[in-house]
This record gives sequence, structure tokens and C-alpha cells, in this order.
Amino acid sequence: MSTGSRITIEQNTDILKRYAFLERACMRTLAGWLPGAPEWDAKNEIGLHIWESAQSADQLYGRLRELRVYQPERNLSPALVRLAQELDYAQNTAELMATVYLVVKKALRDAYYQHPEATWIDFDRPTVNVAERNLPAAERQMTWAEAFFQTIADSYPGWQAWRDYIAGLLEADGGITGLGEKGPLPERPTGARALLLPWKECQRDKSWPIFDPSVDAEPDRKAEPEAHRLWRFKHYLNEMTAAETLGSILWMTPEMPWEYQYNVSRHLWDEVRHSQLGQVRVKQLGLQYSDVPQVVQIYNVMMTLPAVEQYALLTTVIEPNGMPEKAANREHWESIHDDISAAAVSYDWSDENFHIRWGKKWTPVLLETYGYKETPEEIAARTEAWMMEHTPVKMQKKMAAEAHKGE
Repeated sequence: MSTGSRITIEQNTDILKRYAFLERACMRTLAGWLPGAPEWDAKNEIGLHIWESAQSADQLYGRLRELRVYQPERNLSPALVRLAQELDYAQNTAELMATVYLVVKKALRDAYYQHPEATWIDFDRPTVNVAERNLPAAERQMTWAEAFFQTIADSYPGWQAWRDYIAGLLEADGGITGLGEKGPLPERPTGARALLLPWKECQRDKSWPIFDPSVDAEPDRKAEPEAHRLWRFKHYLNEMTAAETLGSILWMTPEMPWEYQYNVSRHLWDEVRHSQLGQVRVKQLGLQYSDVPQVVQIYNVMMTLPAVEQYALLTTVIEPNGMPEKAANREHWESIHDDISAAAVSYDWSDENFHIRWGKKWTPVLLETYGYKETPEEIAARTEAWMMEHTPVKMQKKMAAEAHKGE
């Protein structure tokens, strides 16, 4: 430690780099695993935590720039980099929770609490403020994770070995701050351990019904308003598949700039929120979540495309095509004084505007980064034609047809 038992500014920046790197690692691993966790409650929470991890990392990056650190992932210890890579190798929800939450996020939570006492608080108030802003989310996440983990731990025997290995990697590198005593790296647990990411098929509880596109008939909005409303919000609930798609896209595009990753993490959480507005309304309309057939086919068929094409299809085709339908639904629900449904679609509409803007911004960058020769317009046309042939959802075909009516 430094004079006066406080860390130096150099130690401070090294520690903040570690915090930011681990927040980003948690964001990335959780995004990749969102489709792979079959537990519905976990999907809803993890979607929020991906965004909160991105926010925490972004706050740390901002403070590091103020401290004249412009390449925060330079000169990180090989052990810390290895830990981040190994997080992806969880084999089930219990291993994911036990490592990302009960090891890494718990250490981050404790570090944010302790950091004000480690630094020169009178001189380093901006860093203290960052730690104080990141702490509430870390505490909420840990409260949820510790309680939820107890409900699933027995379903996934053997998770302790992977938890102990990840904890050992962190401890061998001097702990969360890197200032502790260094030690030898632990041995990786024996046995086969495949990288399951990216998930080719999204996972659901085996007892939940699966969507049958052949019987998905859209009721007439005006002639059958109640049936149409229920039908529409059942589809809203299934926007979890959009969040899962974005999770895999985020995991598969690590070469992209941080601002892109930050935007995609928010886009992902927005789609979880859209699923949640569907969850709220179908429950109010008399159904349980598990009564709603799951449109897993959307994620599964999207995963046959490369990540760049998935992102272009979602943000430059599917979401723009859906905007007229959202406007029509809002107008209809307002006309029949269904204020709850109108409010729900209004917030969805607002979110989608930003998603379309991000698609216009990042699709050209993705095309350049990953060596595509197409223009954004060309890849939009190509992926839309692919969608018309492969989508399991009639509503997507209808929206596309209406978007091009008169052309």
C-alpha cells in the first residue's frame, strides 16, 4: 500500500481498469447465456443486469478517461483475461450464477463499498461517486442472485467445482483489486467442458407449450377487439426471443466498439421490457406465462445467420416494418379507452425508434468490420427476402408486405 495507507493514483487507475473489465466480462457472458438459461425468472433479471453491467462499466470508463487512461484494456493481467474467458464455459444456469454472481459480482459489490476508504477521498471524489453510483445495482443483483440460486442449485449437481475454480483464478491474481498476494493459478476441473456459446437454440422449461405457426390466426382488431388484444400481447411476451437474439449478437461481435456494445445491451434490455409488458397484460387478461406458446423458432432460425446479418435484419427490416402496426394499435386502443394497452405500445414505439436509429448507425460499421461488401440497403433487401421465406411468424410477413405496398 502507499503512504498513509491509501492507494496511489497509479494503483487507483489499475484497480478501476479491473473493475471495468470485469463488469464488461459479466455483461458479455450474461448476454451470451441469456438464451441458454431455461428459467424464465432468470431471463427477466439477467436482461436487466446486462444493461446495468454496461452502465457500470461505462461509468468506470468515463472516470478512467478523466484520469488520462484511454485504453483501459491494455496491460491487464493474463490471469484476469483468462478468468473472463473462462466465465463463458459454464455448463448450466447454476454454474453461471455461482461464478458470474456469487464470485465476480459479489467481489465487485464489496469493492464498490470499500473503495472510498482505499482512495484519497478528499482528492478523488469523482471516483468515490462512481463507486457509490455502481453500488446500488450491485447490491440489488446480489440480493436477487443469492435468493434465486437457492431455488436451482439442487437441480444442477456439481456446480461447486467450477465456482471454486473461478474463485481461485481471481484469488491467484490478487483478488478483485489485484493488490492481494499473488499465487499459482488453480487447475481447471477435469472432464469435458464444451463452449456452449453461442446457443443455437434458445432454452425454455420443458413443460411450456411451443408455438405452432399453422394455427396462429390474427383476430380482426375492430371486429374482435378482446381476442386481438390477447393475441397481440401473447406475441409481446415472446419478444424475449428478440432479447435472446441480441444477447448472442453481442457475444459474437466483441471486435465492435464499446459504444456499440453499450447500445446493444440497452436494446437487449428494452426487448426484455417489451416481453414484460406482454407478461403483465396476459396475466391481467387471465393467462399465466406458462400458458403462452413460446415462439422459440424465431431465435432458432435467426441463429442460422451470421451475427451481422441478424443485426441488420432486426434493426433495418423487422423493427421499421413494425412501426405502422404499433401506431394503428395505439390509435385503436385509445379509441376504445384501453389506456393500459395504449400506454404499453406507446413505450414500445418510443424504444423502437432508438433501435432503428442504432441500426442505421451500426449496420455500416458491422459491415465494414466483418468484411461485407454489401451496402446497408443491399443487406436489408437480402435479409428481408430471407425472412419472408424462413420466418415462422405470419405477422412479420404481413408487416413486410404492408411496408412495401405501392412500391
